[in-house]
Amino acid sequence: MSEPWEAEVFAVPDVAWQAHVPPARHPVPARYVPELLVGDEVTIGVPGHYFLDGQVVAQAGRQTRPQPDGSDEQDSLAVAAPYAFWLARAFPDVRMIVQWWPVARTWVYRDAVQPGGHPGHEASTGDLGGGSWLDHVRPTLHEPPVRRPRAARDAGSLTGRTLRLQHEPGGWSWWVAVSEPLDRGGDFVVQVMHPTHYWLAQAAFERPERARAVPLHRLFVYE
Repeated sequence: MSEPWEAEVFAVPDVAWQAHVPPARHPVPARYVPELLVGDEVTIGVPGHYFLDGQVVAQAGRQTRPQPDGSDEQDSLAVAAPYAFWLARAFPDVRMIVQWWPVARTWVYRDAVQPGGHPGHEASTGDLGGGSWLDHVRPTLHEPPVRRPRAARDAGSLTGRTLRLQHEPGGWSWWVAVSEPLDRGGDFVVQVMHPTHYWLAQAAFERPERARAVPLHRLFVYE
């Protein structure tokens, strides 16, 4: 019979969560998301023509505004490109270019939720995206597409792409790759930056320590 201390000495930490696949992301019309805050990301567009991901809510609240195309006034959100938003936040003297975009043409991506209200994650790497290119063909442009996760190691070039990392059990965060995968003594890693620092680095010098190495197997992209 083993002694109690042996169970502690030979216990293997449970790190399986580090490779959990994040849930799919679904576009939710902004009119159903009243709690949007300054700094939240949204997707804007003109259904049937184009969509722009990664835009940032620049001002709190919503206002009724005339539309650029001359149509009637609509409930609108102040949005800005991420570079303009983060630059103005870091340097208040810099004027932020903001546009008022109709709420009816704005979406917010949210994680898929399992029955019972709990955010889910894909069951295995077999559920990841990356099948046939036909999987991405859509019959209409009525709304932005569902985004599905794919292991970063299978996603080709990574520099400049947004990545998702589970930094603690159940806790997900977003990063931007600032390198391709690197071999560091047999460990495959990617240098990443927090989105705020990534955008600011394009306007002002950022300290090298802003970039950190993250194991490649823990990173995912969305497609």
